[in-house]
Amino acid sequence: MPTEAPTAAAEVLLLEQNADEVALIRQSAEKSNVTVVVECEDILSYLRREGEYENAPRPDLVILDLDLSRTEDCETLTEIKKHPSFKRIPVVVLASAKSYDVVLQAYDLRANAYINKPAGREEFMRIMRATLHFWLTLVRLPRD
Repeated sequence: MPTEAPTAAAEVLLLEQNADEVALIRQSAEKSNVTVVVECEDILSYLRREGEYENAPRPDLVILDLDLSRTEDCETLTEIKKHPSFKRIPVVVLASAKSYDVVLQAYDLRANAYINKPAGREEFMRIMRATLHFWLTLVRLPRD
């Protein structure tokens, strides 16, 4: 599996509240621009270019650190995937599932990928680099 950082500059929208994990993802993204929001409603405001996000670029990838036991988190993913302008943006759910049902739920809500959040720092960076490399370098993404 590749462990190199993505070579293409890209826009990544990240929902994450843990500052340490934000730092690791930013390190993993190297040449990509990572915009971080900490609340689910900010994801939709960003995508709709509302308020402080009126000049926000369209993300090439959305990474959501979600707790799918929360209705709000499920609704955010559902809203992204049902909106005609956003549904083709790949969404990767990053979470610590205790149950396989949560993984199934993420895919039922149309996530493009589900990644179990690794516990160790090195493993977290390795997985994030591989994920970003795949989505931002190897995959041909739809554009507006």
